[in-house]
Amino acid sequence: MFVSAEVRWFWPSAEPPLRFREWFLSSVAHPCAAGGGLPRDDAYLDDPGQTELGIKARGSKPGLEVKGLVALLPDAIPDGPFKGPVEIWTKWTSSALKLRPEQTKATTKTRWLRKFDTTDGRLAEIEVGSDEEPLVGSRPAAGCNVELARVNIGAETVWTFGLEAFGALGSLTAQIQAVASVLVSRTPPPMGDVVVSSYPGWLNARAKAFIPKMRAV
Repeated sequence: MFVSAEVRWFWPSAEPPLRFREWFLSSVAHPCAAGGGLPRDDAYLDDPGQTELGIKARGSKPGLEVKGLVALLPDAIPDGPFKGPVEIWTKWTSSALKLRPEQTKATTKTRWLRKFDTTDGRLAEIEVGSDEEPLVGSRPAAGCNVELARVNIGAETVWTFGLEAFGALGSLTAQIQAVASVLVSRTPPPMGDVVVSSYPGWLNARAKAFIPKMRAV
């Protein structure tokens, strides 16, 4: 079982501001370069109306990831540019569950990743490669992923920015708050017009916006 605390923003109709993208990728504003940058094909369960459960086939990884919303902390990050509610999620992996192609929404995600190690109370950014794995040592037992991602679904392209703290349940809120504070100290430019949402919430909102258009044709 994997437990995480997350906050995520989507740019609904445009790319993120160029200055924000440059800031995130910069090895001047940050102590190291961002990792990742390779495309990955995911397939999400197409379940309109569902915002508390996410099921997906992740890239070439066998089986399915099942992710459920446990709690919403409305004021976990109370101020600053990354102000927003934090969601507590739990994730399981099953090799027995299957999704039929007609049940899914196929996406291609390209994400750039920063990873912070918060094990034993320390907070340090660690460098990761294009495979998103640490260049030195192993994955930390506790930490926070910070990602900027471009997601293609059909002919549509959206961008998302998110923080995901992982580790012991009792420390997750403090971890994500601490990483948000570090990012603020690196003077990020404004994100512009963004919407706070999880992936299941975004897929549900997208389905609601898409259905009337289909009926009007």
